Amino acid sequence: MNVSLRQLRAFTTVARLGSFVDAAKALHVTPAALSIVIRDLEDMLGFRVFDRTTRRVDLSEVGRQYFDYAEQVLVDMRKAELFAQDVTQRKTGVVRIATTQVVTWVLLTPAFAAFQKKWPDIRIEPIDIPTDQILSSVERGQADLAINFDTAVGEHMEAIPIFESREYLICASTHRFARRKSLRWSELAAESIIFVGRGAELRIRADLPADMVLNARHEVGNTSTALALAASGAGLVVCAGYVKPISRMHDLRAIPLTEPNMMRRFVLFRNRQRSITPAVREHQAFLIDYFARTKGRPVEDVMVPRWAPD
Repeated sequence: MNVSLRQLRAFTTVARLGSFVDAAKALHVTPAALSIVIRDLEDMLGFRVFDRTTRRVDLSEVGRQYFDYAEQVLVDMRKAELFAQDVTQRKTGVVRIATTQVVTWVLLTPAFAAFQKKWPDIRIEPIDIPTDQILSSVERGQADLAINFDTAVGEHMEAIPIFESREYLICASTHRFARRKSLRWSELAAESIIFVGRGAELRIRADLPADMVLNARHEVGNTSTALALAASGAGLVVCAGYVKPISRMHDLRAIPLTEPNMMRRFVLFRNRQRSITPAVREHQAFLIDYFARTKGRPVEDVMVPRWAPD
């Protein structure tokens, strides 16, 4: 049995109006064509859905019961059509984005607010995972998009640079470096350094002279842990400058590192092997445009929240 939506619409319209003539007008067909559709439906079902008289058309007993099922199918189909329209018109959808807690809190909070103002029915779901799992979350389909530092990926990953952040040193306000306006990398030789993220130390060493010594004391999975260690006096944190707002909350000092000046590039990742919804495509384009305002300058110099004093 393969009842069509056309047959169900014809059946329910006749049932509501109680007339083939009126139903035919509503459906923009002839009464004869409508009668054929209903007859084919009854042949397919194996029972009569209407009791016909010379004056009116009434639902048969079994037709009355069948009407409820037919109505529900049409209601569900209409809901599906409306959902599809909402998706294609970016009126609904979910965007799952993976990045660090600090990027979410400091940089993405105003971005989310601006996006939701434009697309209020698209739901943004930040994925809270360790730094070293951000890229794999996109590859597994756990996240639709990811923001992470630039790194080599396969051709299946789309990687679009969106902003840069300068390398800073974060220290306790009681440390001897706390009042410095800048620091040379060479001045860190005798210090205990805390790196954030797997491989961070290797990436930084690759950009420093071979003879420059750094004493790596800790390598932690997220910035919050690194800042807590710095506040306790366990060491100095080397990380991206966009952490400055939250470092102040812990009475820490953020000092730019020089000689060499080092910029860390951050990239928006998406898995090309997975289909992209209109909502995800819209949010991807929005983030690219949003961070384009930095115009190559360090993101912390352009997009530090107003509640974070310099």
